[in-house]
Amino acid sequence: MTSCQLIFFGLLVLAFQSQADNPLQVLTGHKGSSISVAWSPDGKRLASGSSDKTVKIWDPKTAKALQTLIGHSHYVYCVDWNPDGTKLASSSYDRTVKIWNTKSGKLLVTLRGHNSAVMSVDWSPDGKRLVTGSQDKMVKVWNVTEGSLLRTCKGHTDLIISTQWSPDGKYIASGGFDNIVRVWDTTADFQSKKLVGHKEAIESVGWDSTGKKLASAGRDNTTIVWSIPDGKKLRTFQGHIRRIECVVWSPDNKQLATSSQDQTVRIWDVATGKTLAALTGNGKPIRGVAWSPNGSLLAIGSDDNLVRIWKVTP
Repeated sequence: MTSCQLIFFGLLVLAFQSQADNPLQVLTGHKGSSISVAWSPDGKRLASGSSDKTVKIWDPKTAKALQTLIGHSHYVYCVDWNPDGTKLASSSYDRTVKIWNTKSGKLLVTLRGHNSAVMSVDWSPDGKRLVTGSQDKMVKVWNVTEGSLLRTCKGHTDLIISTQWSPDGKYIASGGFDNIVRVWDTTADFQSKKLVGHKEAIESVGWDSTGKKLASAGRDNTTIVWSIPDGKKLRTFQGHIRRIECVVWSPDNKQLATSSQDQTVRIWDVATGKTLAALTGNGKPIRGVAWSPNGSLLAIGSDDNLVRIWKVTP
């Protein structure tokens, strides 16, 4: 292999094609770390947010940048598409969230209200609201149409890194530097349940497609899968040797992908907790990771400023 080393575990082998093979793509253009990556709902475009203060929208087939969205004055930490793919939200260290028209690249609205860096942004399933998490320890819910703040959720005692709506819109999960995952019930006045199990800061939370399981990962180098709504710990995944930056579910909920400062992406079997494959060789810490909607591709952003796409085949 020309660009990566593969370590295989168990009977199932996930083949990441080498850089010289089709359809691997390397997306070049960012001048800083590629911190966040997100596929459009139809899988035809890919967005990335970077420490170079820009957001890029790419054609993953040609590796060409379709749009460069300029407007943030500091690192862009998170990007997320709305459900129909017509808008993109980006959150930044500049304390704002911006919403963009993905066809024209036009800035539609800037949301202000956090008092520190906004580390996370996620659309509600109906596309009418956004949830954000910030270093100011607050989770905020916004009306996208009006650009207005609907609610501020208080409970975390340290900065928040990750927030995400459940697929049914009933719950919001959040995690950060107080080592606790909170699950906020949007149908019960946003009361929250605490999920306790991590020993260090939580960098990422992610729901499976049923909304019945939640994954969390962070600086204790572990991923935990929880049962929702009872908050029971189902399984702990161990193998990374430095902090985990991001955890995401495969579309069929059978696998997890985790990206880490140890310069690897690991693919895990959810049922057994075993590592199915580990991708190494980028030579830099890996930040964002995202499955394509059909589950055939993985997009990975890293501190070498590049976004890489691998085909994943069982």
